[in-house]
Amino acid sequence: MAMVSSQVFCGSIDPTVVFMQCGPNAAFMGGSVAAVALMGIVFGNYIVRLKSFNDIFPQVMKADFIVTAMYLGIAFISPDIIATRVMMWLFGMWIIGIVLAPFSKERTLFKKITEYSSIAALGGFLALQVIPIPVLEGYDSSSTIGIILSSILAPFGGGRGK
Repeated sequence: MAMVSSQVFCGSIDPTVVFMQCGPNAAFMGGSVAAVALMGIVFGNYIVRLKSFNDIFPQVMKADFIVTAMYLGIAFISPDIIATRVMMWLFGMWIIGIVLAPFSKERTLFKKITEYSSIAALGGFLALQVIPIPVLEGYDSSSTIGIILSSILAPFGGGRGK
């Protein structure tokens, strides 16, 4: 989140720009990082107390960790392209997937396919954001929707009993 907020508020993730030239926007950067930390604390406390997550928590967190690592990797490669998409993902989209996960906890092939194929699709959509393909540039909003949907489906598919 610090990388995304420094890209959005300072225009770069370069440490010299962030620490030396971004003084007026430091409060906004700190506030956005604090908001994500606070959201994680509140939502994490809520999730830990729900009994419906006891048997699916490791699978859901595994899928969420993979999705988070993919976003972090792409943020280092191309922060200007992915910054707004990460903001959408962090502020609510992954919550939908995790909240939907306990509704159907059966261990089915469909949920396993949903988890792994959405992670593969997310990788493909993120690659399309970085690799310039002139034919696909008109579909930028479609790939953003694909990024959001695959980010939701990964934890949902991970929510299955052992």
